[in-house]
Order: sequence, then structure tokens, then C-alpha cells
Amino acid sequence: MAAPLVLTVQQDTGGGPATACAELDVTALRQYTTAFEGTATSIDGDQITLRVDHWYRGEDASTVRLDNTHEGQLESFGQEFAVGQTYLVYAKDGKVPVCYGDAEAAPKLRSLYDRAFGQ
Repeated sequence: MAAPLVLTVQQDTGGGPATACAELDVTALRQYTTAFEGTATSIDGDQITLRVDHWYRGEDASTVRLDNTHEGQLESFGQEFAVGQTYLVYAKDGKVPVCYGDAEAAPKLRSLYDRAFGQ
């Protein structure tokens, strides 16, 4: 079995919630080289393992490990993961942005991914 792709959730740069998170749109999403939909299969401290259900762009690994190691950050910045839930994740250079980079899959967000990545 191939090793999982490892992505790191970026730390907040200190701008706070009001300035850190611009609204996500198709143009912004297209800047990212990795995008997938996956189901959380395990959570071990700050490491979340996702089974990849669909690649929008990038890799071909069947699993992805998210290292969410930014300590002391506000909970509102990070996604609360739960085993069995499905998430949409995007990244660039192995880094998942702190805002919207990992979000629970919902029809509106999935539609945005479809438009951005030509699905």
C-alpha cells in the first residue's frame, strides 16, 4: 500500500478572523494544486487520516494525513473533524490554508469545487 500524502494545516498569520478569511470563490480555488474530497477514517491528536473519495486535482494517493499542529489557535479557524464525516480539502505546496482549506462537504461547496476544477 502506498504511503499517505501528508499535508500540513497552515498557521494563522495573526490577522484574526475578520481579515484572515476572504470569501472562497472559483478563482481562488484554481490557485491550488491539490484538491480532494475525503472521509475521515481516524483522528489521533492533531493528525487526521482521510480516505480519498474523489481527486479534483493533484495526487493519486488513496489516503491523506492532515497534520493540524497549530497550537493556541482559535477553534473557529480550524475544522472540527469527526470520523465518518466527509470533507473537501485543498492545498498548495503541501500546505492547507487555515481558512476554508478543510471544510465539511456540502452541496454548495462541492459545486464550487466542480466549477473550479472542471469536473
